[in-house]
Amino acid sequence: MNHQFNDSKYLELIFKGLDERYGIDFSLYRESTIKRRLARRMAATDSGDYLDYFYALEKNPEEYENLLRDLTIKVSHFFRNRHLFQTLDNDIFPDIINNKKGKNDRTLRIWGAGCAFGEEIYSVAITLLEYLKKTKKRVDDYDMSIFGTDIDEQALSKAKLGIYDKNAVRNVKKEILDHYFIMRCDHYQLIDSIKNLVNFTKNDLTSEKHISPPSGVIANYDLILCRNTLIYFSAALQQRAFLNFIRSLNPRGYLVLGGSESIPNDFKDYFILTNLKDKIYKFRGQGR
Repeated sequence: MNHQFNDSKYLELIFKGLDERYGIDFSLYRESTIKRRLARRMAATDSGDYLDYFYALEKNPEEYENLLRDLTIKVSHFFRNRHLFQTLDNDIFPDIINNKKGKNDRTLRIWGAGCAFGEEIYSVAITLLEYLKKTKKRVDDYDMSIFGTDIDEQALSKAKLGIYDKNAVRNVKKEILDHYFIMRCDHYQLIDSIKNLVNFTKNDLTSEKHISPPSGVIANYDLILCRNTLIYFSAALQQRAFLNFIRSLNPRGYLVLGGSESIPNDFKDYFILTNLKDKIYKFRGQGR
């Protein structure tokens, strides 16, 4: 019993250290997931229990960075689940733009929440530009804002660079690769026109203070993508995230979730499922 108490005590201290450094309360994340990720770092530091690992963190504060990266593991590549981007091109972007045409609205606002190293939100930006080109619309005719957010500042720094290895671009069609990337000796560099289109900023999508990126800017997003991030959240954190989504979306805007994610029961009346395969939902509006 005493050992269990100590385990719980030092786990709380580990969470406290993360919260103090990064402003993220991981004690609210799904316990099974967090403990599994913690076990990886404990093995890497030869820590036998949470007490040992807490001392390892205190002895080497850089280990907090390693732990943060393991708690927010990022696995992605460009145009992952290609059918989603086909749906954006064939259905979602046409609906968003036709709806705006009737209102004489020239703004386009997209938010990629939990963007990791940027592959997905850059893929969305490229898909949008290709759609505009295909439909003979000019980019300059739109006031375009595209945001990628994450809680991991190192990941955001990499995303801003726009440099990726061959594995990250393995699903990119040759004509897209040739047009939007510059090949270097062992990597691919996104061209500046795409890099400059996406604004990367740190943001906690479960924040009760800032509902969307960046602080102080009116939300009104036409499309929010949050794929494979909510699966790490407890029910309470999911509630916070969805409150922010409904406050941030335009009426008739779209929300895209990951394959194993769904809308919590308390928020189902706000959304219409428009594509089961790609987990795409249309927002009815806050009036619900």
